Amino acid sequence: MTDERTLTGPKSAHYAGLMRNGYRERLLGTAVVFPWLVSMWVVDNLQYSQQQSSSNENVANGSDGKFEEVYRWKEVDFVYPSPKARLNALATKAFIPKNNLPLGLEVTTDKVFVTLPRWKQGVPCSLAVLDRHDPNPSPRLRPFPSWKWHQLTSSRGSNKCDVITSVFRMSLDQCGRVWVLDSGSVDIFESVNQLCPPQILVFDVNSEKLRYGLVVYDWQNNKSWRISHPHFYPDPIVSRYDLDGIIFRWTDGIFGLALSPPDPKTQEKLLYFHPLSSFREFSVSTEILRNETKSTEELDCFNAIGQPRGRKDSHASASAMDSDGILYYNLVSKSAVGCWNSKNGPHLESTQGVIETNNTTLSFPNDLKIETNGNEKYIWVLSNRLHKYLYSSLSPDEYNFRILRVNAREAVKGTVCQPGARVGPTQPICYEF
Repeated sequence: MTDERTLTGPKSAHYAGLMRNGYRERLLGTAVVFPWLVSMWVVDNLQYSQQQSSSNENVANGSDGKFEEVYRWKEVDFVYPSPKARLNALATKAFIPKNNLPLGLEVTTDKVFVTLPRWKQGVPCSLAVLDRHDPNPSPRLRPFPSWKWHQLTSSRGSNKCDVITSVFRMSLDQCGRVWVLDSGSVDIFESVNQLCPPQILVFDVNSEKLRYGLVVYDWQNNKSWRISHPHFYPDPIVSRYDLDGIIFRWTDGIFGLALSPPDPKTQEKLLYFHPLSSFREFSVSTEILRNETKSTEELDCFNAIGQPRGRKDSHASASAMDSDGILYYNLVSKSAVGCWNSKNGPHLESTQGVIETNNTTLSFPNDLKIETNGNEKYIWVLSNRLHKYLYSSLSPDEYNFRILRVNAREAVKGTVCQPGARVGPTQPICYEF
């Protein structure tokens, strides 16, 4: 039996999102643009059993696919100051394990950052970090930068807005700073509670200190502006999702953002983007984004590139492009990770590759980042069974959350994304429903 939910109307809230992989002021010149809208949805009656037992689940590892499983959790836990503090958090329902969902991912040479939005009650920490040298495959998460930053109320019971409230996504720049988008809203499944104003926080990942100052889009002129474009909106024709027999409709707009390598002649970059509820990819030059007039008035500078990436179930969430011009993206409806090599040919259905499909380890691949380590590049993916978290239930006996990694060269080997691969012709696209 399938269960269909439609998420539209006044309960659907939209938030501006943080720039994706590689965004910083130098990349865009004097301006930084955050044109990402993400819709949030409302669901209820999620069932759960708190009994924890051993799992007989067969997990695909490197021997069964290209991706290496780095971490996995049945439920996440946190590093508390003491066992007593953890027990107190459980007793007061400040920590409700089943309500904690890892969503966003970022990676440095020695740390892995994870976001946990406060979509439900009982989420004690919204931004956490892991030590990459920790051999535990299911480690406890350490609040970043400290527990103090996640205390939402003062000793007098009033709201505190100089802390981290609820983080959806984040992005690491090349200067060792993690940009954190804090929506300020909590408990969105009951009714959106705008606890604090939205804010952007910038932390030094080494010192774990906040960089104080006013974050603006145009650093030189101390100005900001909002960009709107029809390409940012979802395609209503492909707003229907069917995952594991769960049918729902999302009208999520611009979601995945990725910067191209600089053009050898102009040194400009392209911003590739796509709505979640769409099969199309779009692009715009960063030269346009840096100019307020052009970015808001010259709408023809935003281009739909080539053909849709597929005919059916080709929704893409997070994306990132490496220094070789290969775009990687999560195919949420196919439990897969796809790719397109911009140097191998135009954006056609036949030029889209699939790195790996796995209904267990890649069940709703939500976030994706690229790590560069010397001459090697690695693709990191976070999967979290979001559709089951929202519309069904997560079994405490199964591993529900995973962080995976694959070497970029190995990822594209044997696919149309491999450098120099020959690509055949593509027939005209006809959508399938």
